Amino acid sequence: MTIPLLDDLQVSLAIVPVVSAMAIRELWSRFQLSADLRAREERAQVARREAMRAMQDALIATKAAHKTREEFLARMSHELRTPLNAVIGLSRVLEKNGAGNQRPEDLQLLGRVRASGELLLQLIQDVLDQSQIERGKLAFASTDTDVVGIANRVVQNYRSAAIAKGLRILSVVPASAPTVRLDPARFEQVLLHLVDNAVKFTVAGVVKVTLVFDVSTRRPTRMIVADTGIGIPEEEIDRVFEPFEQLDASPRRRYGGAGLGLPLARELCEGMGCRLSVESEVGRGARFTICFPSSD
Repeated sequence: MTIPLLDDLQVSLAIVPVVSAMAIRELWSRFQLSADLRAREERAQVARREAMRAMQDALIATKAAHKTREEFLARMSHELRTPLNAVIGLSRVLEKNGAGNQRPEDLQLLGRVRASGELLLQLIQDVLDQSQIERGKLAFASTDTDVVGIANRVVQNYRSAAIAKGLRILSVVPASAPTVRLDPARFEQVLLHLVDNAVKFTVAGVVKVTLVFDVSTRRPTRMIVADTGIGIPEEEIDRVFEPFEQLDASPRRRYGGAGLGLPLARELCEGMGCRLSVESEVGRGARFTICFPSSD
């Protein structure tokens, strides 16, 4: 006859090795998992340190590249401005003094030389301004600005170019209007870019600069440059404000330019507290609107 207590003891003693083996395996598994986690964490820390070093190296290289670019632009702008100013100045002197002695075709050629020099000079200034904008170093003044006088002056400057293309160019502004707090030089630069763009992309019709003002206060609220040119496809409108972007980038494109005028115009507007927007329809022209900052 088997004693129950002894039977239970025998069963328990038989189970002990099995339980012990399971516990050991469980402990070993946990140890391996812990070691694996530690190894992964160590590898992650090494990867993070390497990524930080790579970012620091890239930042140093970027700063060095920016410094090199700034030095290059400063030196090249000086080297290019000096002879260009001489070409422009001498062309003006020859145009003025040779009016009675030069043939009309010679005077026309001198005018083209001067205009080309002025165009290159403006392109150099645009590149420098774009570089300063990217670095956040472009300074703006804020003074009472005669937007009427500036609009009339810009239109007058482009009258010959418009007439040469058979275009009408109009300045639809009052004889006088209250001033607007702007940077006058930057505002004129914006208007020059917009009118230049309008004349460039208009084959026939009219380029019109219009001042919109509040009826009750006579305070100017918007300046609009509209044309009857080729227009901009709706899906391409955002691209015209990207630096160095051109809708027709092919080597045989019909219209010239570096793709800086409109992007720079928008940046300059924002720097003065203005907003520049565009509406356009292909084949019917474009309408650029400068909204002036509130006087409040």
